[in-house]
Amino acid sequence: RYHGPVTARTALANSYNIPAVKTLQFVGVYDDPNTPEADGLVSMAQRLGITTLTRPDYGLSLTLGGGDVTLLELSGAYAVFANGGRRIPLVAITRIEDFRGNVVFQYEQPQGEQVLRPEHAFLISSILSDNQARTPAFGANSPLNLPFQVAAKTGTTNDFRDNWTIGYTPDVVVGVWVGNADYTPMEGTSGLSGAAPIWNSFMQTAVQAITGGNPTPFIPPAGIVERVICTISGTEPSQWCPSQRSEYFASDQLPLPKGLDLWQKANIDTWTGLLASPACADFTETKLGLNVTDPWAVKWIKETDQGRQWARQMGFEEPFFFTPQNACSTSDPRPLLEITAPRNGDVITSSPLSIYGRADATANFKSYRLEWGRGDDPVDWDTLRERDLPVNPPDEIYEWDISEVKAGKITLRLSVFSTEDTYAETTVVVDLQVPTPTPTPTETPTLTPIPTETPTPTLTFTPTATFTPSLTPSITPSPTWTPLPSDTPLPTSTLPPTDTLVVPPTETPTPTTTP
Repeated sequence: RYHGPVTARTALANSYNIPAVKTLQFVGVYDDPNTPEADGLVSMAQRLGITTLTRPDYGLSLTLGGGDVTLLELSGAYAVFANGGRRIPLVAITRIEDFRGNVVFQYEQPQGEQVLRPEHAFLISSILSDNQARTPAFGANSPLNLPFQVAAKTGTTNDFRDNWTIGYTPDVVVGVWVGNADYTPMEGTSGLSGAAPIWNSFMQTAVQAITGGNPTPFIPPAGIVERVICTISGTEPSQWCPSQRSEYFASDQLPLPKGLDLWQKANIDTWTGLLASPACADFTETKLGLNVTDPWAVKWIKETDQGRQWARQMGFEEPFFFTPQNACSTSDPRPLLEITAPRNGDVITSSPLSIYGRADATANFKSYRLEWGRGDDPVDWDTLRERDLPVNPPDEIYEWDISEVKAGKITLRLSVFSTEDTYAETTVVVDLQVPTPTPTPTETPTLTPIPTETPTPTLTFTPTATFTPSLTPSITPSPTWTPLPSDTPLPTSTLPPTDTLVVPPTETPTPTTTP
């Protein structure tokens, strides 16, 4: 499981696997022959007294149980931490007497070899004895929580073949292994549920017998100091850190400064997305970024709901910006961007306004955009022109009719955009003082009286001829009405409308009209 950013204390106390693997990847499995001192996990294990890690093919799983060790040697390795970094050779016989009771052999404990710095041994003991730190994984009242301060670590190998719990005080180290003698898997038995209860019971009995119920606490050595850190990042807290706590450190290995906190404001070259430098100081901005470089962490934040939610809770806004680690140089692509006319501070007194400039790049050019806004620090911008063809050398970009634009200061902004989702922009502030055009006066129309209409005389038509019909119409008998069956459709009428009079044509003399 991925838990987001965790400190070393949280990772070790909760037995998180991913931080353990990343740590081994960092320090290496085997000794690097190019370094003056022995390093790597196998070399460290040998310094602590483990002799069984002899194979040449260990991988990163070695930190999760990928190598065979014995209960005796692993317990002896933890005894190094209990002894403040000193390794005391393991012994089984401390005294031999003859049959008369004479002491033939008496074990004298040697001073031992300091194989770890006392500060580092204490830091490990502090983490493994921190019940609050391990609560997220083990709970507040697990078998590892005893009535006195005690350091403890559990482990479980694949298929539940091995259960481990090893713990110690400065007085005693107790190691417990649980498993089947024939190495067959157990069923669902972890180090916490299998070995830990045995360890808990025996540890309390041993401490009572050895110390009389007064176990020795872990006391910080002289080289240990306390510092306030950001709970999230482990660095000194910056102004954006939401919570803080105290942590132990070796005096020569203090926490990283607040400038390297998870929240990091940086001066960025906007065209390359890299840190600004003297080689690229013309197009910059200050941004609050995530100081995260691990590729899996970046992927978690950008591509998972859990990661995005965490970043938003930390105060970052989408799209998330990750602080770059390198600065730009003279070999990086550069924008070719300027407004050549008008110049900053010009007073514009006539319309139209011709805007000249250059918008291009030495590489990765995508498009440019010309905008304007009211005042010398506009909140809103209006686009005048946007094109995907560069303008180089400088030429007229836009002719703007400003006759209707309100007088006062405005800002022109010219931006270029890259194919890498970066940009650069430049601005000029000018003062528009174009006179308001005087409107042409409109003549007042003269009212024309409306003439009085002359009444039209009424014409009387007097017929002068008598119309005599030339034909005598014959009477046609009325048809007899016969009822139709109810399902018989009615015929479509071919008669003219009832209000139309049809008169047989006759020769009609033209009447004479007399006014």
